[in-house]
Amino acid sequence: MLYFVLKPVLMYKGLPRNIYYIALARFILGLGNFIIPFLLLFFTEKIGCSVARAGVLAMVIMLLYLLGNLVGGKMSDTIGHKSVMVSGELIGSILLILVGFYSYDPFIAPILMYAGYFFFGLALPAANALVADLSNPENRDAIMSLGYLAFNLGSGFGPIIAGYLFWEHTEWIFWGNGIAGMVGILIVFFNVDNQSIKKNDIKFNHSALEDSVAGPVSEIFKQRPQILIFGFLCTALWFCLNQMTMTSPLFFSRVYGMHGPVLFGQLMTFSSFFIFIITPFLMKSFRGVNEIKCVFFSGLFFSIGYYLVFENISIIMLFFAWSFLSAGEVLLLTKEGIYLANQSPKSHRGRINGILGTMRNLILMPTYMLMGVVINDFGYNITWGIIISVALISSLLLLFLSAKNIDNIRY
Repeated sequence: MLYFVLKPVLMYKGLPRNIYYIALARFILGLGNFIIPFLLLFFTEKIGCSVARAGVLAMVIMLLYLLGNLVGGKMSDTIGHKSVMVSGELIGSILLILVGFYSYDPFIAPILMYAGYFFFGLALPAANALVADLSNPENRDAIMSLGYLAFNLGSGFGPIIAGYLFWEHTEWIFWGNGIAGMVGILIVFFNVDNQSIKKNDIKFNHSALEDSVAGPVSEIFKQRPQILIFGFLCTALWFCLNQMTMTSPLFFSRVYGMHGPVLFGQLMTFSSFFIFIITPFLMKSFRGVNEIKCVFFSGLFFSIGYYLVFENISIIMLFFAWSFLSAGEVLLLTKEGIYLANQSPKSHRGRINGILGTMRNLILMPTYMLMGVVINDFGYNITWGIIISVALISSLLLLFLSAKNIDNIRY
C-alpha cells in the first residue's frame, strides 16, 4: 500500500543533478515572492499613490516585464540560455535590494522597480529554455513538474512571510525578495554547467523537431503553425485559470459576505497543498499521453470546477470544485512547457518562449478590466457562463488540434 502511494513520487528519483539544483533555486525564488502580491498595496499605502496611479505604475511594470521577455528571448538564443538567465535574475535582484533603501521614495522606488522587473522579464524565456535544454523526451514530465512543484511550494509560504513584514518592515519585502533571488540564481550559476547540455544531447535521442535550425523565428512559426495555435489556446485557458483569483473572490464576497475572503483564503491554501500532493499522481497518470490532449483535460477540469462553483454554493462542494481547478492548473502549467520544449528547435527556444509569453500577457491584461465590466453590467450568471464557455471551447479546439497534430510528435 505504501509503495502504491509513493510510486508516483519515484519519478523524481534519478534525475540529472542539475535539475535538483534548479528545483532548489525555484523553491527559494518562490519563498522570496514578496513583492507582487502586495504591489498595489505598496503603491497606495507606502508611497501615497492614488488607486488609479497605482494601477498605472503596476501596468508599466508589467509592460517592461513583457519587453524584457521579448529582448531576453533573442539574447538567450544568441548569448546562451544560462548566461542570460543568471545575468537577468542577478541584476534584477540587486535592483530590488536597492529599492529597499528607497522604499518610501515615490520617484526612486518605482524607477528601480521598473528596471528590476525588466531584467526579470529578460531572464524568464532563458530560464524556460535552459530547463528544456537539460531535459529530454524521457524525463520532461518529471523535470517540468518538479520545477513547478518547487516554486509552488515556496510561493505558498512567501506571501505569508511578506504579510508580516509589509506594515512595519516594508524595506524587508524588497531585501528579502532580492536576497532570495540572488541566492537562487547563484545556486544555478555555480552548480548548473553548460557541458551537461552537450552530454544530454549525445546521450538521448531527441526529436528531429528539437534540432537547431537557421533562420528567423518567424520562419519557425510559418513551418510549425501548431505552436502559435497551441499558444493561443493555452492563453484562453490561462484566462480561465486567472478567474480563481479574479472572479472567485468577488463572487464569494457577494454570496458569503464578510466570510467570503476567509473562505477564499482557505480554498487557496487547500489548493497549494492539493497541488503538492496531486502533481506526481497526475504526471504518472498522463505519462505517454499527447501533451495537447493533456491540456484538453486541463480545460475540461476548469469547466467542471467553475460549473460546480456556480451551481453549488455549499462549502464542501466548493472544495470539491477547487480540486478540479487545481488539477487543471497542474496540467496546464506543466504540459504547456513540455509541448513547447518538444516542438521548439534548441536554437530558437528562447525566442519562442519570449514571444508566446508576451502574446499571452498582452491578451490577458485587458481581461482584468473587461471581466470587471461584465460583472458590473451583466452579473455573475453571464460572467460564469463566459468563463465556462471559454474553457469548453478551448478544450474542444485542443482536442481537434491533437487529432490533427499527433503524428508530428515522434521521439
